[in-house]
Amino acid sequence: MTRRVKAPLFAAIVCAAAIAPLAALAYSYGPVKAQDLSLLSHLERETGRVHDLATALVYLGDLGSLLILGAVIVAIGLFFGRRREVVAALVLIAGANVTTQALKSLLEHVRYKAAEQGWELPWANSFPSGHTTAAATLAVGLLFVVPARHRLAAAVVGFLLTTAVGFSVMVLSWHYPSDVLGAFLVVGAWAFAILAVMRFREDRVAAVDDPSRRPTDRWAVSTE
Repeated sequence: MTRRVKAPLFAAIVCAAAIAPLAALAYSYGPVKAQDLSLLSHLERETGRVHDLATALVYLGDLGSLLILGAVIVAIGLFFGRRREVVAALVLIAGANVTTQALKSLLEHVRYKAAEQGWELPWANSFPSGHTTAAATLAVGLLFVVPARHRLAAAVVGFLLTTAVGFSVMVLSWHYPSDVLGAFLVVGAWAFAILAVMRFREDRVAAVDDPSRRPTDRWAVSTE
């Protein structure tokens, strides 16, 4: 296994391994639990245009938006002739979102009683954030399907989308900050694992075609 395969594989393992400890800290460790609530309370106080904007942007992470924007990503990938990358993006979108929904049920836990704080708090099954997971998978999926020359623009679009949805779910008091971070870990685990598999397959193909040829990293230097 080459170094360029080991790096994303290690990153995937780290992301996956960090999910349970993060949930444990957010649920049970006083300082982290209090900080989570404090950050949420500051964002939840946003009113007026900020609240209205959050109300509009949060729906970018809904199932309907996920299906529509996912179809757009597939179309972009097919336009550039990147069929394998389209499959990778679809696996990422499906896998990460299903994982998040499973974790939401498995890790359901009431952190605070709403009456204790005097304002509405996220539901017990808020970890990880499903809306943030959806937005992040779309962002990374777009990076997968575009050629290298378009990845900077795709990264900017994806960052704005994910940031908008992540902040919106907190402004609306749908999720704690730790829920958003948990979503990033889920998506990171899937994205890095898929990248490792794709690089491994590229290395295998390169070795079969020409054993003496060192595999190139299409994710770093490709200009197709």
